[in-house]
Amino acid sequence: MAIDPTHLPIFGDVEPNDPPAPIRAASVLLLINVALTAAHLAVVTASTDHDVSLALLPICLAVAFALGIRGGRDWARVASLLVAGLALLLMLGVAEGVLGVTALVLSTVLVLAAGHLMYRSDVRDYFGLPDNDSDTDDSDTAGTEVAPDGEDDFGGPSADAAPGTRTPRR
Repeated sequence: MAIDPTHLPIFGDVEPNDPPAPIRAASVLLLINVALTAAHLAVVTASTDHDVSLALLPICLAVAFALGIRGGRDWARVASLLVAGLALLLMLGVAEGVLGVTALVLSTVLVLAAGHLMYRSDVRDYFGLPDNDSDTDDSDTAGTEVAPDGEDDFGGPSADAAPGTRTPRR
């Protein structure tokens, strides 16, 4: 059964693969952070007259971005950290007492741990990014690399291009 290209899944690949353990852990940490943030804001709403309905948008986006990270979307890593930072700022604005400060500190630790797990070098392949770690030192040939097909970087087709085109094979 073929999948219509106009109906590709948003949060994963056509043929899904299991994400690495650090990505699964980061996704869970971000979802725990969402639950903690929602609980803290519910307590704040119930105990004070603060209107925290504005925080519903970042909470919903954080859930979607955590699922996007699990699906291998590179843009979701950046977006999830930005939304989590926004949620931390919102929590900072309404944090009162020991409970508020504890929730803020715990939420900050969760976001930092998830960010560390998402940006480890061993998970770059999952997001389809090339690994920049090189074992050889090519400092004398820097800037003079030639593509494997003999063409330079500016004029010829790329090495993985289909014959007769400049676009990569699918």
